[in-house]
Amino acid sequence: MKTEQEIMEIESLPLGKIISITCKGIRIRIWRSLIVVSGIVLAIAFLSYILCSDGFAQNVSKAAGSALEQANPEKIQELKDQRVQTYWMVGLAILISFVGIINAMLMSVTERFREIGTMKCLGAIDSFVLKMFLIESVIEGVIGAIFGVSAGIAIAYAEGMFTYGSGVWTMLPAGWFMCVVGFSFVTGVIITVVAALYPAREAAKMTPVVALRAEL
Repeated sequence: MKTEQEIMEIESLPLGKIISITCKGIRIRIWRSLIVVSGIVLAIAFLSYILCSDGFAQNVSKAAGSALEQANPEKIQELKDQRVQTYWMVGLAILISFVGIINAMLMSVTERFREIGTMKCLGAIDSFVLKMFLIESVIEGVIGAIFGVSAGIAIAYAEGMFTYGSGVWTMLPAGWFMCVVGFSFVTGVIITVVAALYPAREAAKMTPVVALRAEL
């Protein structure tokens, strides 16, 4: 039997200790974590690539001025339609990534039924389990977003070099570039955390008896 002091120690673990436990769990289930991270990387790379490419196109359009619009208005309209379609594709990619992350997190919860049951038996309260899963999603979201933003921007500039030459480095204003980086990064972290909310709540609500008797 656990003493009241032992239960209180488990319930009142500091945030740093919870992060440490979560990081150990990620290392143990590294392949599952890589699946989640890879989904984030692909979605955010696509998002940041589209935003950068759109910035290049807008810069070229402004440089050409109204003369281009008067000379070939149909081409301008075609480019606008392509931009709308592209943004729909970005939204679809983010949605697919969102669903994939939910699925991966649900599988992660399923694989850890016994672990969750053991923690509950040792006195872990619902908020501890919830924090553990949410911190895990934040870590994976940050890592995936960093690599995704880096990859997307690198691909956009590499393509821009072939299309616009060395002038591509001055085509994106610093403010636009920072907005692309910030928006893409925040989007990656948010969709990961939001996608993990349902699996994390389900894990937190599990009773020790149900978790321990689950057959994997």
